[in-house]
Amino acid sequence: MSELISLLDLTTTLSTGLSGQEILDAALLIVLGELRASRGCLFVRSDGTGFDVRAARGLLAGAPTHLGLRDIELEAIVARGTSSHTEILEGFGLEVLCPIHKRGRLIALLGVGARASGEAYGEEDRGFLRSVAACAATPIENGLIHHELQKLNKRLSVKVFQLNNLFDISRELTTSFDEEAIQSLVTATLMGQLMASRCALYLRRPSGFALVHARGFRSEEDAVSHEDAKALVEALKAPLSLEEVPPCVFRERLAASRIALVVPLGLSGRVDGLLAVGDRVSGGAFTEEDRDFAMTLARQAQAALENVRLHRVQVEKQRQDREMQIAREIQQSLFPKTFPKLPGFEIYAESHACYQVGGDHFDAIPLGEGRLAVAIADVSGKGAPASLLMASVHAWLRALAGTEPPGRLILRLNRFLYESTQENRYVTLFYGELDGDSRVLSYVNAGHIPPYWTSPAGPRPRLTDGGPVLGLLDDASFEEGRVLLGPGDCLAMVTDGVTESESASGEEFGDDRVLSALRVAPPTAAGAVAAILGAVEKWMAAGKATDDLTILALKAL
Repeated sequence: MSELISLLDLTTTLSTGLSGQEILDAALLIVLGELRASRGCLFVRSDGTGFDVRAARGLLAGAPTHLGLRDIELEAIVARGTSSHTEILEGFGLEVLCPIHKRGRLIALLGVGARASGEAYGEEDRGFLRSVAACAATPIENGLIHHELQKLNKRLSVKVFQLNNLFDISRELTTSFDEEAIQSLVTATLMGQLMASRCALYLRRPSGFALVHARGFRSEEDAVSHEDAKALVEALKAPLSLEEVPPCVFRERLAASRIALVVPLGLSGRVDGLLAVGDRVSGGAFTEEDRDFAMTLARQAQAALENVRLHRVQVEKQRQDREMQIAREIQQSLFPKTFPKLPGFEIYAESHACYQVGGDHFDAIPLGEGRLAVAIADVSGKGAPASLLMASVHAWLRALAGTEPPGRLILRLNRFLYESTQENRYVTLFYGELDGDSRVLSYVNAGHIPPYWTSPAGPRPRLTDGGPVLGLLDDASFEEGRVLLGPGDCLAMVTDGVTESESASGEEFGDDRVLSALRVAPPTAAGAVAAILGAVEKWMAAGKATDDLTILALKAL
């Protein structure tokens, strides 16, 4: 009867609104009172391996608070039921150990010590303990579920807090283009969130990893060798504790600096750096939530740093574009805006650069007394370097044209270019001086494509007299040629961007197609230029020009 009353009291106690710990303490007192035992305790399954002491009375001094059991030991206890388990009982001063099951799972152990009277426990006592176990199973399981929910809620609260932090940080990161400010913000945030003692940021460089920012960090060296960096890149797929970092010199340096966590910095599986986080101020280990936060922050940091790099590239490109636009405007200003008038002749030209600026040049320079100088040149290379050399040629010719015969003039120009340009730079040039009264053209061809000479009767010989390209040979000599331009003659000068223009199949435009375009061209200088240019554009179709293209036509009326 007393056992039934005790079980009723136990059931009533387990169903009260007391806290979980108060219920366990009260239930243990009821059991000990019924059995008149001197000591007892209740072991409840812990989060890890084994059981924790959740309620106890009269245990031996120095008794542990955790009962570590392997699965095989638990199976032995379950198999023996309420029978003793010597190793466990002796450590806590207990005599009987009763398992508590719920849905076939061992969730708790009830242990009781010797009776005050010294009387041994009988079968009825063990039956009472089994009844107690049956009554306590559900409340204990509910307590475990409640405890797990509390843990989940706590983790959820931590996650929400971390997400809020990450959201705030991401707004600052995405609006900043100051690389140093981003690095400082990331290390400070990581230290504050993880309560870490120090933090260092390394970024990838050709020779390894370089230390770019640090807080509370002391290191004699500020770089990671290429060999160590290679080992780290292969291992750093997720945050690693120091023990998980591959053995290397860098790991020893991190250990000396009391670094506890290494976080990869990168996007799309690429490791572009790492964050070295010091041990926690509390001395505790980093949780999974800590690692997830660090990894997410590292990704945001890398994205922000990449944005800074792209912004820097964009600003630099805009600067270069502005400079190239200025250079283009300057270069365009060097070309004649209008062509000089010479009785009995027409002159016209067009130039198209394949980049914003080019290395082709043409000019028509009035020399006075019915004379006119014409020039077309092609500077080696493309872009800004070629345009700068072209500007020098333009200025030189403008300053000295007509001061001496073409042969001697080009000889002086060659020496000037040889002394003032790099060894791999040269200029091809066709230069001629036309006397309007005699209709004689005195010229020098310095390695340029020979002009195409046509007359109403058909093609005439190409103009080849001259010498080598300018700027390569110091002792070059140049032969001066002379031709008489009759009525209706046309002299078409082009750069190799015309003759070497390629079709879709890769075939070059060539000399014959230039002559074919001249045969059907209108009888004007502008008509000749338009005919050649139209034929080249049709030949290339949808293709893109790969070289500067310039055409200058001199037409005898």
